[in-house]
Amino acid sequence: MARTSIFGASSLVLATLLSAPAMAQDVPPAGAQDNQASSPILTPEELSETDSADQIIVTGTRIRSQQFDQPNPVVSVSGDLIQNTGATNITGFLADFPALTGSSDSNDNSGSNAGIGGVGLNLLDLRNLGTQRTLVLVDGRRHVSSVPGSASIDTNTIPLDLVVRTDIVTGGASSIYGADAVSGVVNFVLRQDFEGITARVQSGISDEGDTGNQFLAVTAGQNFAGGRGNIAVSLEYSQESRFLREQRRRLRPENFATFSDNVNDPDDDPNVPDQIPYYDVRYFDSNPIGAIDTNLDFTPDFIGNGSVFDPGTYAGGIFQSGGSGTPVATYGGELLPRIERFVSNLLFSYEVLPNIKAYVQGKYARVESDSEGQPTFDFTILTPLDNAFLPDNIRAQAIADAGNFGVLVNRDNLDIGRRGQNNKRETYRSVVGVRGDVTSNVEFDVSYVYGRSDARLLQTRTRFNDRFFAAIDAVDEGQVLNGTPNGNIVCRSNIAPASLSNQPFYNFQSAPFDFDAQQLSFTPGPNSGCVPFNLFSDQQAPGAIDFLLTDAVDTSRIQQHVVNAFVSGTIGDNIRLWGDAIGFAVGGEYRFEKSESFPDPVNTTGLTFGNALFPETGSFDVWEAFGELNVPIISNRPFAEELSINGAVRISDYSTIGTATTYSIGGIYAPIRDVRFRGTYARAVRAPNIGELFGPQNQTFSFIEDPCAPQNINDGTSTRVANCQAIFQQLGLNAQQIADFTGDVSSSLPGLAGGNPDLSEETATTWTAGVVLRPSFIPRLNVSVDFYDVRIEDAISTPALDRVAELCVDAPDLNNQFCDAIDRNPGTNPSAPGVVSGFRLLPQNVAEFTTRGIDFTVAYSLPTSSLGTFGVGIRGNYLDRLTFIAVPGGNTINSKGTVNAPEWQVNANVNWSIDKYLVTYRMNYFSKTSRFTNEQIAADPDIVAPEFLYFDERFTHDVQLAIAPNDRFSFYMGVNNVFNQEPDIGSTFYPVAATGRYIYAGARMSIDRLF
Repeated sequence: MARTSIFGASSLVLATLLSAPAMAQDVPPAGAQDNQASSPILTPEELSETDSADQIIVTGTRIRSQQFDQPNPVVSVSGDLIQNTGATNITGFLADFPALTGSSDSNDNSGSNAGIGGVGLNLLDLRNLGTQRTLVLVDGRRHVSSVPGSASIDTNTIPLDLVVRTDIVTGGASSIYGADAVSGVVNFVLRQDFEGITARVQSGISDEGDTGNQFLAVTAGQNFAGGRGNIAVSLEYSQESRFLREQRRRLRPENFATFSDNVNDPDDDPNVPDQIPYYDVRYFDSNPIGAIDTNLDFTPDFIGNGSVFDPGTYAGGIFQSGGSGTPVATYGGELLPRIERFVSNLLFSYEVLPNIKAYVQGKYARVESDSEGQPTFDFTILTPLDNAFLPDNIRAQAIADAGNFGVLVNRDNLDIGRRGQNNKRETYRSVVGVRGDVTSNVEFDVSYVYGRSDARLLQTRTRFNDRFFAAIDAVDEGQVLNGTPNGNIVCRSNIAPASLSNQPFYNFQSAPFDFDAQQLSFTPGPNSGCVPFNLFSDQQAPGAIDFLLTDAVDTSRIQQHVVNAFVSGTIGDNIRLWGDAIGFAVGGEYRFEKSESFPDPVNTTGLTFGNALFPETGSFDVWEAFGELNVPIISNRPFAEELSINGAVRISDYSTIGTATTYSIGGIYAPIRDVRFRGTYARAVRAPNIGELFGPQNQTFSFIEDPCAPQNINDGTSTRVANCQAIFQQLGLNAQQIADFTGDVSSSLPGLAGGNPDLSEETATTWTAGVVLRPSFIPRLNVSVDFYDVRIEDAISTPALDRVAELCVDAPDLNNQFCDAIDRNPGTNPSAPGVVSGFRLLPQNVAEFTTRGIDFTVAYSLPTSSLGTFGVGIRGNYLDRLTFIAVPGGNTINSKGTVNAPEWQVNANVNWSIDKYLVTYRMNYFSKTSRFTNEQIAADPDIVAPEFLYFDERFTHDVQLAIAPNDRFSFYMGVNNVFNQEPDIGSTFYPVAATGRYIYAGARMSIDRLF
């Protein structure tokens, strides 16, 4: 193929989208595209450039063909487009496409938004159905997970510059690729048989001078043995800077708005909004140096320095505007983590026999990320009046208010520091295989994949609760020993170790910390190392904070073994109908998955701030057989340019759930070459993952609204009253105890949450139907419209405690799994007979998801004789439905038009190439989305003023200018979010990130041969 005028052969695919896998047409010779920049749509001709010259690999099938005759719609995003937008985070880039808008990127996994071990993860989510239901492949093969207990893959491990294209297949694909593909597949297709050397360097920064990132990639390859062999090495490095909310003026406490109850609407006037935005919002019951309650009404009277607590302006709920409370905006931690990634790949292939090629791939990826989130916090710390740091005026007022009872202190411990996570994930992956031709019509592929993901999570500033409660019990040594103060402030436990048993300190769950019942992290006494901690100041003595804290290191290892073998091709010319040759694929696969995670021993004790965690280990294997058939019924006939059907089936035998069968069937009808109708029906499954099956029973806490309480007992099914009475009788409650029962629980309840080995598979039913238009009278125009409908039944979900309790008593009788998960006090309990005392939350096959909508694509390229070539690509979506039912009989939650589920989305790209210049323009739009759930709005029409009911629509614009002075070098610079759209009021990264306008520049080098 002749070199184009801008970036060589690869610039033919300047592109975004493919909606044409079902388009019937002849594939022209490669040279037909010389000196033309393509449209931003990967057409069949252009896609053939990314694969072997004689065969096309289409994601969603194992049958290779020179025609794009698959009925399922596929979106194909070229690797060049990633570079043409300056993206260095592939999830952030792909999330702009409608099918992946709900993906979880660095914004979602930073600061307090990130779960334990989640900082820096970038996970893809198709159709907002969950990352666990999106199967991510590399070259059509499975990839080891990055998240213990799951199948989710961190896209930070994908080598950006090796990606030729990314194929997105929405809808059930389990019959082709196995479990986890109930919502679809994202397949990263990498370069093969690369020769020469390419290098790219890029650096970018926001126009505020922060959130910079750097990217460097080098790929070198060489043919040998007369072209029979090829070896290539790829190295890639990138770094993304952390981003603090203090770096944006509009996100600082005094400027950031929080929506809360309108205190001027006490009677719920329908003409007055129930919620309004408040600025400088603070928690009304806490302070970084202590909010102190002296009269025990749970309302602060002072702050730690002795000043009177300023309540500011009440802002509804738990908030105040201004005043002495802790600013809400200082609480959540960083908006973006620091991410440093290094990815190396080795690609090797060798033709061992004519038409038989052995291949080897190896990868090592290291991703390090860190971020800081919330500080520790404590509520209702009952502090004795002899605390040596307690200001005298507060002590005097407390005595006047409540005698010698003490004071209650609420504190946000910013002086101790924010709790942080530093994650190091290392991924090893190797692929060994042989592929080749059995006959001229039939080929085979046998491969073995081994993957391993090792993670080390360093949790910084982990606080020992027992040490904290000992350190805050600070007293004057002389006062305690002989009644005469000497000014030497010490921990009471240093001079009176037994005193720990007598102090009713409270931890953040509002439950007593029992020093007698727990093994302590230190030995009370003069050599304990305890340094007094001043609750009433943010200036601590040397060593005071160090005594409280430790670093905890959690580790995990995930392993994967996959053996896959299949034969595919065409049956031959002697067996066919009135169309082309019948295609087939048949094969088998064995897969073994194992996941182990080991929390630091300190996190298993229950002594640290947070819930106790326990080791998790589990594994499963599955044997599978699969087959596909593509039958062209009629070809090249009047009113039947093509009529074909295809089908696939997969039978899986899991060590965990037994046998599961998935299948799909589809068809294509093209009455003329210009018009093609296509449709599919698929039945897909997802087997429960390791975490859902084998997760340990970790500690958790929850509040409960008891369904057997008098105010709730008549709100359920017709069996609720009788079932509640039966429960009381089984517990041995007498008539008076039943009559006095209120169900009240004064604090959150301790319980357990973990896996459920009795889970079964999820089942998804997927429909697609569409039309593809390629009018002959408008050359190079491609238009497609596809309807999709996905319904997932028996979906795995963990019901909340309230719902578990309701399901128990709303069932026909008490013999059900939900009653087994609830513990209640017996009638012999003197203080709270019959009250819920504990629980176990387990995932269950009880939920249901549905989504329905329309995808549409337009692609057009226009070459001119003097003005260069123009290309336009548009990909859009209309979301008709997105619902979730948590449990059978539960309310239907409709998420259409809410955050990350806009009704309309459009992604558009325009390219203009002329001589040595290339200009790329990109637009991303989605319609406004509601600030509240649809259910909240329906129940409360005046929930907020009309101007605040919706978040702004997203409407961003990106541009890039590239110049190639010669065939080897090119330079580019670009601006993303040109018009600097900002997050909407009350948000930090929605509908756009707070980064703002982003400027970058880079250079590429390409040499055809190393030697």
